[in-house]
Amino acid sequence: MHIISSPNAIAVEALSHSYTSGNTSTRILSDLSFHVDAGQTVALIGRSGSGKSTLLNLISGLEPIVDGEVNIGGRPLSGLSDSQRTRLRGTQIGFIYQAFNLIPTLSVGDNIALPLALANVELKEQKSRLATLLEAIGLSDRGNDFPDQLSGGEQQRVAIARALIHRPALILADEPTGNLDALSGRMVLNLLTELVSEQQSALLLVTHSNEVASVADEVLLLEQGNISTLNKQELGASAAW
Repeated sequence: MHIISSPNAIAVEALSHSYTSGNTSTRILSDLSFHVDAGQTVALIGRSGSGKSTLLNLISGLEPIVDGEVNIGGRPLSGLSDSQRTRLRGTQIGFIYQAFNLIPTLSVGDNIALPLALANVELKEQKSRLATLLEAIGLSDRGNDFPDQLSGGEQQRVAIARALIHRPALILADEPTGNLDALSGRMVLNLLTELVSEQQSALLLVTHSNEVASVADEVLLLEQGNISTLNKQELGASAAW
């Protein structure tokens, strides 16, 4: 795999995407360019149907890139095969979802360590990283419990640890506080941004909430296929998404 030198954990360069149905082509994304540095949190907001899901699919390699480029940790995604993109997702990207997506038949510890187990990391190293992250998320004594024994906020903390344990260049968080009450959401969000900064991953935080977006270092608005940067004053004055 070709590797280019890049100081950014993620760099999106002149990225466009269209969907074709019959003889009709619909442009979803138009010439998008932005970057997220290591240790930085960037929020992405936009109305439903604005192309956020399409952008995440392209960044994560779930859809092939045909126009433009995405670099993850200096690695370009365009031209990669399906299997190469799958391997890159497993090593360079961590995912956090609104619905937690924990495996109910696995313990908390096994859920967190799953990315390392899939990558055949030595068991000793798995246990070391797991112990560190369980302590960081305040669940040192819950490693043998199962997801249904945890509160929603605790489950999302487990999901955060799972996303970080393989030390990826990029974390993609899609509405990570959407299923939580306000207090749990703030706690989870503070934990996530703190751990991302400590680990020097890049965090792209997709949200409909202006309050959630306000914790980011930078806020991007995706609208009619184009992307722009909002300052905090504009964010506060913008409509609810």
